Amino acid sequence: MGAEFTPKKSGVSLLSATLLSATCMVGSGWLFSAQLTAKIAGNWAFLAWILAAILVLLVGLCLAKVVAVYPVRGATTRSSALSHNGIFGMPFAFANWFGIMVVIATEAQATTQYLSAAIGSEALMQNHVLTYGGKFLALGILFVYLIVNFYGIKLLTRVNNVVTVLKVFTPLFAIAVFLIAAFDHSGLSNNFNLPTNGDYGFSSAVMAIIGAGLIYSFNGFQISVSFASEIKNPKRNVPLSIILSIFVILIVYMGLQYAFMAAVPHELLVKNGGWQGMNFSSPLLNLAMLLGLNFLAILLLADSVVSPSGTGYTYLGASSRMLYAMSAEGQMPRWIAKLDPVYNFSKRSMMINWVLAAIVLFNAESWAALMVVVTGYHVVGYMAAPISMGAIAPKTRWLGLVVFVILGLIMLTIPSHDLMLVNSSLTILLIIYAFVQHKVGVQKLLLFILPFIAYLWLLYIVPNIWFVAIISVIFYILITTKSYVAMCKEHGDLNRVIED
Repeated sequence: MGAEFTPKKSGVSLLSATLLSATCMVGSGWLFSAQLTAKIAGNWAFLAWILAAILVLLVGLCLAKVVAVYPVRGATTRSSALSHNGIFGMPFAFANWFGIMVVIATEAQATTQYLSAAIGSEALMQNHVLTYGGKFLALGILFVYLIVNFYGIKLLTRVNNVVTVLKVFTPLFAIAVFLIAAFDHSGLSNNFNLPTNGDYGFSSAVMAIIGAGLIYSFNGFQISVSFASEIKNPKRNVPLSIILSIFVILIVYMGLQYAFMAAVPHELLVKNGGWQGMNFSSPLLNLAMLLGLNFLAILLLADSVVSPSGTGYTYLGASSRMLYAMSAEGQMPRWIAKLDPVYNFSKRSMMINWVLAAIVLFNAESWAALMVVVTGYHVVGYMAAPISMGAIAPKTRWLGLVVFVILGLIMLTIPSHDLMLVNSSLTILLIIYAFVQHKVGVQKLLLFILPFIAYLWLLYIVPNIWFVAIISVIFYILITTKSYVAMCKEHGDLNRVIED
């Protein structure tokens, strides 16, 4: 592969890489996901978590295979540019980068909402919408994210290692306390034997993967891939960090799910008609207060600041490396890819992401309003992983096909208006991109970009399981054939990789 892909001997350890991913999987999502998953899937909630974990693990292993060949900075957005060319990789790169960047705003927004609930004031939030005062406070939180990242990976990992311990401790403590509380009433057994639980099934578990924010909660698995060029022995440590972080966080989330469902007073469930009728505004906090667990409520309030912030500053670091990678591939202006000589990352990319996150923050009403749309971008970005793996390592092509088809089917669970928003925004951006890159030639732009955009719109226009499965198989086989990949390599004027 050449000297430019030789990994550095010193860098981020396996432990720190695992904690980086784990940190992002314990953000704001864990504070809401237990109730949302119970509402959508009932007793099938546990299967929903397992299915979500398997899905992100498959995507992560596809990315790890790409990184094993190309251990480069920002590999999550760069994979399809490496396997095909920069033009072909543009839809995936934008979806992946934009999805991560928007999460930065949602985490700062979540922290502000929790603080508003803690002080019981309408100065920060009114009618479930942030006030200007709340938005300026969230902007201040964004600035803290910037400071943590501005002095490089060493400061980021030092702060992150401490924060991760606190973030993981709080859910574990909450699980233990809720289980102890559950023994004091009939919820431990009766809540799992409600008559209305028969209304749920396997399809409910599948719907919860996106609808309850499970993909959103697990999305941090790919963070270690973004730091591939800065991790020791990336061929070994990147896949290990993905597997370890997903396994640990899956255990935490399933324990939290069980503890929440067991601790809810049975009489309250009966009164509300089962899990579908549960509507706590701050599920874990409301439950702790309902059970008189004031010490746990205080801890949850503190963690509501720590958890989203830990995810926010890590995502700012990851998204800056993603934008750097897009610039390195010619998908964004080249001047963004300039590395700081002291801290070895692009401060220009960091500032651009911070400003964009601030703009999103000021134009969004609440955390919940953005979650499903963000997840749509995440899934589109995931699609690059099996495609790239199949093109770079043809022996893995059948595994890539299975992963790609599953991702296509999961897209059907996104509400139609949210899927239209994802498709429309990608289409508009790519039209602008085509206009800026008109010197490349309209024929190349259509040949490399149009197939995937057409595929996404077909998912929206014909949301039929068998139709989506068939066109997913056809699309994947065509774009991973040796002839199509060779054509992309030959005519991809933007397919240049600069040294990391």
